[in-house]
Amino acid sequence: MARPSIENIRGLPDWAQVIRWDLQFSSIPAAINANITIDELNFRCESTALPTATVAAIETNIRGHKVKSPGIMSYGNTLDLVFAETVDSKIHSFFKAWRDAIWQVKTGVAAAPVADLKGSFLLNRLNNQDVQIWQYKVVGAYLENHSLPTLDGSSNDALKVTLTFSYDYYEDKAA
Repeated sequence: MARPSIENIRGLPDWAQVIRWDLQFSSIPAAINANITIDELNFRCESTALPTATVAAIETNIRGHKVKSPGIMSYGNTLDLVFAETVDSKIHSFFKAWRDAIWQVKTGVAAAPVADLKGSFLLNRLNNQDVQIWQYKVVGAYLENHSLPTLDGSSNDALKVTLTFSYDYYEDKAA
């Protein structure tokens, strides 16, 4: 096969860009009483990783001949979303409500059964006209961790909060 020419490259469709995506919480857990809308979460989400899965290998070694076959698939099971916080503290209120629903500080009691503490969300990749081209549906998500920045006087950055979600599995498909 020959090396591609510039005309081959020019003939390809538009490039998918890492800036063209949106976040949609399809369900915020029933146990959370957060004062934030799905759109407000989307507008404040600065970056996200995409969900991953790994196929474990089955290695068979018979009389010196080794072969590998695909085995069980494991999902990455965690996903980081980075949010820019605003002075109304909507992101802090959101993760605090979720965190408190999972584990109340003084008693260790959960506010609801596990099914009401988990939610799901969609990560949609978009084309240059902001039309969805691919969708990742993250299922069984709950807030596992939140990371806060160091407060200091050396920069003029917006306060950014990283929320790590644990999830059961994901499904992806073309739009």
